[in-house]
Amino acid sequence: VRTKMASDRVHGQLCHFVVIFLYLFVQYYDLLYIDEFYGSPRYASTFGRRWKFLTYLNFMGHTVFFGSCVLGDLIETVLGKRTAWLKRVQDVMVASVLFPTSMLVSVVFWGLWFVDRELIFPAALDNIVPSWINHVWHTTIVPVMLLEMYLVHHRYPSRRAGLVGNAAVGLTYLIWVLIVAHVGGFWVYPFMAKFTTLQFTLFCAVVAIIGCGFYLIGEFVNTLFWGPREAPRKEKKKA
Repeated sequence: VRTKMASDRVHGQLCHFVVIFLYLFVQYYDLLYIDEFYGSPRYASTFGRRWKFLTYLNFMGHTVFFGSCVLGDLIETVLGKRTAWLKRVQDVMVASVLFPTSMLVSVVFWGLWFVDRELIFPAALDNIVPSWINHVWHTTIVPVMLLEMYLVHHRYPSRRAGLVGNAAVGLTYLIWVLIVAHVGGFWVYPFMAKFTTLQFTLFCAVVAIIGCGFYLIGEFVNTLFWGPREAPRKEKKKA
């Protein structure tokens, strides 16, 4: 059992290193070749630049998270010190922020893409954003989180606390979307401009319900990998 736990720890550390290397490369390419587009006069919706898109905010969250994982791995491996406080923060990030948000970004993006891609990612952007970066932003985020949850035991909070945290993240982003609409004079996502007030309210309610559903899926997956929430951190339940 100890040998397997040690092996999984090494696999987890290797996963953290590979993912953060990929993410930093994407960030570098983004800043070098794509960032100029969002700040150029040719791009009408300049207010908020990339920071108004949930895709980018989620990806930045991934980058910060896996950066913290590499930092924690180095502290524990090189310095031999425990990072319990950092693990608690990472647990909350996985449970209430990254897993449900990644699911939401991926499902909603590709769902709208297959209905009418112009609603979410106009074809004109293909000349700006390479397809491989599009997949890093909208596709790989889910399997990366599943792999992280499989290799590393993240202790989920109580369901109430987790859902409240998830709802707080969603509400914060909704407020940001409304600020962009009020100050910038445009909707972050073009399809929102077609909604009446009632339709927009119903849309937000449906997305909130879906987001809570994704939180519960994450909780279920974590239980499937590691057993019930009450199980001690060191007791791994995988076969």
